[in-house]
Amino acid sequence: MSEPALEPPHADPADLQWNVWFLTLDPHRLIYATIILMTAYAIFDEGTDPFRPGNLAALFGVALAPLFALAMAHAFSDALDLQIRNARRLTGADRRHLFAMNMQYMYVAIPPIVATALLALLGWDANAIVGIVQVLGLISLFFWGLFAARTAGLGRWRQVTFGVNYLVMGLIVIGVELALTH
Repeated sequence: MSEPALEPPHADPADLQWNVWFLTLDPHRLIYATIILMTAYAIFDEGTDPFRPGNLAALFGVALAPLFALAMAHAFSDALDLQIRNARRLTGADRRHLFAMNMQYMYVAIPPIVATALLALLGWDANAIVGIVQVLGLISLFFWGLFAARTAGLGRWRQVTFGVNYLVMGLIVIGVELALTH
């Protein structure tokens, strides 16, 4: 008699979330939002003019607009999914949960906005600021790769390999967007 095939372990989604202060953080949502944000910065044409206040507003918009659209699209989809699965209207608790879960997409905009504001105050031009934000996104993806490999129980060398692979995937995303839009 043959042994039944072992199924891969399925983690409870609640185990994949962290509570930091009053924020709930889900790696899936944060990584997804990082890639969307990197894509938005890749297609943003910051121009070569000297930095001025309008550039700062535009760079804030590049960080916020796509992530807001992403959060709203997922909130709408999640709300419909919840209503269909539970065959009932949303409760106040459902709405608060949906809000908290989908605001996570917006959290990813915080580091680029802070970096943009600081670099603008230091007189950096928009091209350089976008480059720095892209590098921050790539570093983030590298660390997510390390974290994924470590969580999977892989050794240090494989962790670094995973980190580099995630970083390269980020470079590919940026490269494809640049090739398509510039």
